Amino acid sequence: MSALADGIGRVLAVVVRGVLRFRRLTVALSLVAAALSAYYAAGHLGVNTDTANMISPTLPWRRDFIEFRDAFPVRDKNLLIVVDAPSADRADVFAKKLVAELRKQPELFHSILLQGEGEFFERNGFLYLDTQQLEQLSDRLAAAQPLLGLLHDRFDGTAVVDVAGRTLTGDDARAADAAIAPFYAALAGTLDSAVAGTSVPLDWSRLVEGGAAPSTRKLVILQPELDYTRILPATAAIAAARAIVERLNADTADPVRVRFTGTVAMENEELKSVTDGMEIGGVVTLLMVAFVLYAALRSWRLLGMSVLALVVGLSLTAGFAAAVVGHLNLLSVAFVVLNFGLGSDYIIHILLRYKELVGRGATIESALIETTSGVGASLVLCAVTTAAGFYSFIPTLFQGVSELGLIAGTGVFFSLIVSVTFVPALVGLFPPGVLHHEGRTWIDTRPFVFLNKRPRLVLAGTAVVALAAFIALPRVTFDSNPIHLRDPETESVKTLLELSADGEAPLMNLAAMAPDHATALKWAAALRELPVVRSVVTLESLVPRDQDQKAAVIEDMGLIMGPGFADVDRKPADPQALEGALERLADSSTESTTAGSLHAAVTAFLARLQMAAPADRTRALRGLDEALTGDLPDELRRLAAALKAKPFGRDALPEVLADRWLASRGRELIEIVPAEDVSDNAAARRFVDGVRAVVPHATGLPVVYQEASTTVVQAFERALLYAFVMVTAIIFLVLRDVKDTLLVILPILLSSAVTAGFTVLIDLPFNYANIIALPLLVGIGVDNGIHVVHRMRTEDATQLFDTSTMRAVLASGLTTVASFGNLAFSSHVGTASMGILLALGLAASMSATLIVLPAWLKLFGRAAHFTA
Repeated sequence: MSALADGIGRVLAVVVRGVLRFRRLTVALSLVAAALSAYYAAGHLGVNTDTANMISPTLPWRRDFIEFRDAFPVRDKNLLIVVDAPSADRADVFAKKLVAELRKQPELFHSILLQGEGEFFERNGFLYLDTQQLEQLSDRLAAAQPLLGLLHDRFDGTAVVDVAGRTLTGDDARAADAAIAPFYAALAGTLDSAVAGTSVPLDWSRLVEGGAAPSTRKLVILQPELDYTRILPATAAIAAARAIVERLNADTADPVRVRFTGTVAMENEELKSVTDGMEIGGVVTLLMVAFVLYAALRSWRLLGMSVLALVVGLSLTAGFAAAVVGHLNLLSVAFVVLNFGLGSDYIIHILLRYKELVGRGATIESALIETTSGVGASLVLCAVTTAAGFYSFIPTLFQGVSELGLIAGTGVFFSLIVSVTFVPALVGLFPPGVLHHEGRTWIDTRPFVFLNKRPRLVLAGTAVVALAAFIALPRVTFDSNPIHLRDPETESVKTLLELSADGEAPLMNLAAMAPDHATALKWAAALRELPVVRSVVTLESLVPRDQDQKAAVIEDMGLIMGPGFADVDRKPADPQALEGALERLADSSTESTTAGSLHAAVTAFLARLQMAAPADRTRALRGLDEALTGDLPDELRRLAAALKAKPFGRDALPEVLADRWLASRGRELIEIVPAEDVSDNAAARRFVDGVRAVVPHATGLPVVYQEASTTVVQAFERALLYAFVMVTAIIFLVLRDVKDTLLVILPILLSSAVTAGFTVLIDLPFNYANIIALPLLVGIGVDNGIHVVHRMRTEDATQLFDTSTMRAVLASGLTTVASFGNLAFSSHVGTASMGILLALGLAASMSATLIVLPAWLKLFGRAAHFTA
């Protein structure tokens, strides 16, 4: 070993002598420092869960997004509430009640907008139809007016059924009139749903206004109050909104379906899955590490000391994070799992070498001193290289992982210090009893000797694996959509993907901020010509054209409907009368060809009533009465309001709308809706590239996702280069031997290539979370090679497998794989993918160290002692 390494060993031996001399004081000071550090962290280590600021704001695309967010703050951090109801009227009524309740809590909910609805759109909705649509609606209302007149004097479920019967027989028969046929079809549909138990309300909005079926979905967009000092900043607001929904749904036997999505809901669910995973993962990791430690040490006392040392190291790291960074982010919270996995490595090497020496007859103190001087240099070198792997994150523009690198990298040194001070002091103060002989350990490397006896076969197999890995490298991909990192079974993600597929996901639209009105019109015209664009919405789109002509048609519609047509007085349900009306309708519809489906529906419903108990029969009839009558009064009131529409200009737009389209200095927003489902990465790239060819500074989540992926990939390419250069330089500085340095680097190069190849084999692309695996593999995976090369200076390739070093390599590798692999079971897809790649990479690194490196040494290495 080099003079530097020898010097490190001698210094550590002196340190351990001092520790053993003052073992009680060392243990006491360590525990006090850990307690104070934990106490400080509890009071000062906050949580910054604002994921928007994880990438440097100096990048051009980030500046575009920040400028857009500052100009239109109401469009940032939105919660999207999706209301789906059996009918358009039901959805409309529920959404209005929901908005009214939300506005009663202004401290939690801001900038509430019922998309395309509200009093303004109710009053002016007909002006937004084109002239031909408006004239068709006028004809439709003229045809429906007599039907409504029949219900005006008395309105309940019985009256609705009686109207259907009267129009089929006698003087009021209109069976041949196509205008009444939709009424029969709608009534049949409601009866069929009652038989099926789903209770679909009669769609009065379609019957009255006609045309295409109105949407049964309403979108409410708002800004919830966010508290970034909490792990889940939107918890209070979302819980309050859900409570409102539950109260509104409690009033009906057929609840409206309400779901939450948008950036706020997705981030909240993502943070919950990550933090829940980390809390559970931290405990599971500790248990798994403890199991491997016991398997390696075969001593409950040594296991207890090891676990206590891990807790001390974690507490010191948490205190450092609180003092220097002040908060944890979505990524740096992973330092808990990393600290357990990496800290156990140093403890294993110390205690296994200690057991080996005690087994040879050394005293406790001499064994501890010789252990530290023997493996101390390689432990220090491992700590420096591992920290270098983490510190390579610091210069990147990805602030989230930069903070992780600083915290976890420094935590490595805390783990090292604890291992060479606190652990020897504990062993000296509470020496274990009779230790199991080395041959009885559960962690045994002797099976690897079988492969070591066949080095050529091993190297030939390695060459095949390496070749396959390098062939696969060009096929390695990066998934730029962070939505794909979230649990696809969560409500927010499923809802967003559904909206995106239907072209109704406003947060997946792009936005262009024009400096003035003329530019907005020019850009909008050019964007509408793009095949990747479904539609373009501007402030101009909110001011209808040909308003004077439309107003004249609307006035005529008002004359047709007459005064007071909306004053419908709904009567209480009368189950017996309704059943009688249904029986009469069944008779009158027998001979009708127009109402054939209605006759079948009435007959089926009556048959179900005959089979039901009296209480169930009454309940079914009351439910039918509600389905037949519940929506018409609100539909008529909405229609009456719409018939009062008057021409207006852009100055008449309500503030809640103007704030979403107009900014200071005359700037106007252009919203661009994609023609494809941009949850697909290829479609998102086509959309972004097409729009930015017209408006280079267009922004929005699709742009952020695409540009962020480029930034992150470049950041980790640099981090990987930094890590490799730093680790290689550090190893050479200590070993002072080119061949030894190459021997240490060889396993990590091989394992990195194999890990990247695995992503192709198992169809697991790199993403924002798991891409940290490669730089970490350089810093962490190189540790095993350092220990082996250090020990091989006194052993040949075959004898290595009889040493504590190889058992420690295997044990520490298993603890690290177990701790990182535990992340693979997280419900958060990104965290799980990070755990999978780290576990695979470290397993590949450990295999390279235990199988490939000894085979290489046997064929090409120096068999005996190595010179300094």
